[in-house]
Amino acid sequence: MYQSTLTIEAKKYINVVACVLKKNEKILIASRPESKKFSGFFEFPGGKLEKDERLMEALDREIYEELGIRVDFSKIYYLNNYRILKHNISLHFFLCLRWFGKIKNKEKQTLKWIAPKELKNYKLLKSNESFKVFLNNFIFPTTH
Repeated sequence: MYQSTLTIEAKKYINVVACVLKKNEKILIASRPESKKFSGFFEFPGGKLEKDERLMEALDREIYEELGIRVDFSKIYYLNNYRILKHNISLHFFLCLRWFGKIKNKEKQTLKWIAPKELKNYKLLKSNESFKVFLNNFIFPTTH
């Protein structure tokens, strides 16, 4: 059966925000809490947008709910977007260079500050795999 491109594009996507917090050339990753699907996997902090919420509002809310900090919007940058067609998810990544408050694991998740090249040593959600390549090649390229 033939499905037109217009039909595919008309699908509703669930918007998700993810934040790469950077400090001293390291980034923060968090484990998925035991109470959530895919527990034990690591990801960048963030979550789904609520109804009528904008990306930056969701980012601020999710980071506060998970880590107890407020992002400094003067030091945040939009990095990239990936669509996960199988699950109709649109994943938006941001880079945060400064925040207010002390980071806490409010959801009892494991928090790790790692060098971006160390991402290969962690079990990441598949949705973060393409972004891992982007992060290492364009945001934190290696020098030889």
